[in-house]
Amino acid sequence: MNHHRLLAVAVIVLFSRPGFGQARSVSVPAEPSLLNLTTSWSRASTLGDLRELRTRPDHIELRVWRGYGPSETQAFVVRRTDGHWSALFGRVLRCEIQIATSVGDTASEATMRRYAAEARSKCGVSVANAGPGARIIATDTLLVQPLAVPEPEIEMAWKEAVGAGVLQLPVRVKRSRAMDDSVTYLIEMRRGDEYRVAEIEALERPEVEADTQVKQIYAAVRRLLQRREP
Repeated sequence: MNHHRLLAVAVIVLFSRPGFGQARSVSVPAEPSLLNLTTSWSRASTLGDLRELRTRPDHIELRVWRGYGPSETQAFVVRRTDGHWSALFGRVLRCEIQIATSVGDTASEATMRRYAAEARSKCGVSVANAGPGARIIATDTLLVQPLAVPEPEIEMAWKEAVGAGVLQLPVRVKRSRAMDDSVTYLIEMRRGDEYRVAEIEALERPEVEADTQVKQIYAAVRRLLQRREP
């Protein structure tokens, strides 16, 4: 076989393999949205930006976020890659340090970034008794850990979420009143090159079907935390 034929065979093999790609079909909430904040957490963590993630056509990933209000924001991730299921659990922690106001007023942008990095090494503990002349440097960080759960149970959680209506969720629910500082669900889903996001407030008394659906979806993935192996 000559050089040109070898090259032709190599090209055929290369383009016949399943490719990796970013999302092309996108459905996201209009601004203002919590998606920007959520994406910034993901990009700065091991999760990465789900919309920009280069995946195979058969990739499935569901990220269910809950919080954004007074309570801690948490995320449950269900993922199928190369035919295998895995699950992750994430927590958004507030990180704080205290510096003198005079220092903060004159610090450069690079110096403030270093202070923010220092704050990330002290997450989960709030600064107490900040005195006069003190300035709090605060930032958030997303801590992600794998959940040791058998693959069949992770796949079941995905199927339960699908059964609860995760594929039919609206991007948003139109409310008759303002929902300031309420606990909110933000659900990201990626299937191949399709990326969809739903941003829906958590209500004790559901007003529409989607209010019930997001609760059921969250319950389905949250059970994975209880089923993890010791």
